[in-house]
Amino acid sequence: MLQNSQQEKFAVIPGMTMIRANKSYSGSHSGMQYKFRLADDELEAVVWPWPWCLEKTDPEGVVSARFALTEEGMRQAEDWVCQQYWQDHRRWDKIRQAPMW
Repeated sequence: MLQNSQQEKFAVIPGMTMIRANKSYSGSHSGMQYKFRLADDELEAVVWPWPWCLEKTDPEGVVSARFALTEEGMRQAEDWVCQQYWQDHRRWDKIRQAPMW
């Protein structure tokens, strides 16, 4: 496993203006999907496994955390999503390689 300084940072929110205008931003990495969205006056980061959309995924498989709706909160949310992947990257890679049907 890569050390923290060598771990790829893949989750990047394009900016506060985009989050405020669109209310969410999503992406995926390996077998993990993620979404940043406005929740009340906070920024919520959510991760869940492929292949289904968030709404069709068993809630047991969904993990989320909330952050301040600030530039610093955005960076913390990005880091949190990346940490979710790197903590269990073998699981996410295995999900990605599994047949969908």
